[in-house]
Amino acid sequence: MKYQVLRQHFGDKQYMAGDEREVKNKSDADQLIKMGLIAETKEEKAAPKAQNKMAKKTANKAE
Repeated sequence: MKYQVLRQHFGDKQYMAGDEREVKNKSDADQLIKMGLIAETKEEKAAPKAQNKMAKKTANKAE
């Protein structure tokens, strides 16, 4: 899982604030979050398709 680095620290390599870090072990990630070193990144979802509000709605979906 990918996390955002909040504070500079040395893990398997040197991480600077603002970097993205991948942690595979959930317990390690929980400990780093408690220490205030990393935070979960928000996964961006695909934007929903825009609906045409002016289109006429059909009574029969087969049409």
